[in-house]
Amino acid sequence: MKKGHEPRNIFITGGTGSVGQALVSAFCNSNDKVTFQYFKNKTIAKELEGKTGARGILIDFTKNNIELPETEFQVIVNNAGINITSALSHDVSIEDWEKTITVNLFLPFLIIKKYLPPMIKKRWGRIINISSIWGLRGTENNLPYTVSKHGMSGLTKTIAKENAQYGITCNEICPGAIDSELIKKIAFDNQKKTGQSIEEYLKEVCEEIPAGRMAKPVEIAELAVYLSSENADYLNGASIQLDGALIC
Repeated sequence: MKKGHEPRNIFITGGTGSVGQALVSAFCNSNDKVTFQYFKNKTIAKELEGKTGARGILIDFTKNNIELPETEFQVIVNNAGINITSALSHDVSIEDWEKTITVNLFLPFLIIKKYLPPMIKKRWGRIINISSIWGLRGTENNLPYTVSKHGMSGLTKTIAKENAQYGITCNEICPGAIDSELIKKIAFDNQKKTGQSIEEYLKEVCEEIPAGRMAKPVEIAELAVYLSSENADYLNGASIQLDGALIC
């Protein structure tokens, strides 16, 4: 998207994470009016508001009776997600299962359900889901997250199939490892368990990727901006790998 187009209302969840901040900045730079959801990172949210002009709203997606903004949004980016357990499938707690499925899959469904009807009425809309390569492949020690992301793939394709006739697209971006605060936290947790240094862990992650590096948050954000554009009108129901050829 280029500056100069008519501003659209954009709703981005998970706006204070590394990818979320990049998404907020990219859409604000595209002359759009951005509202972003956040939960714990109030300081980052305020800084992001001041830097970009976006509006942050605090919503805890793990609670019942979620109150979403009443604004009509032309573009939705479901970016919020959690990955909270590395247990084997039979050891996954009910609490971790329910929390992961709620945040990663049930909430995107609720958000789409709320904001899709106005898009249908106006015969235009963009829904962009930030998923993972593990929504396209299986892996071990990651059951709730993997299942939730496979569910997001089904959600993406069904919404696209049902609503293409109304000028609405629904696509998902499926990154591999991202150079983010989350991967650093994973490296830190691994260090506590195994003694392996954070630097060595991150080096091993990059060595597994044919491109030799992790994705940059801005690369995910710029792809999302493209998917929201008129130029991507015929790209619909796609699961786009952004993984440096990791799972080709």
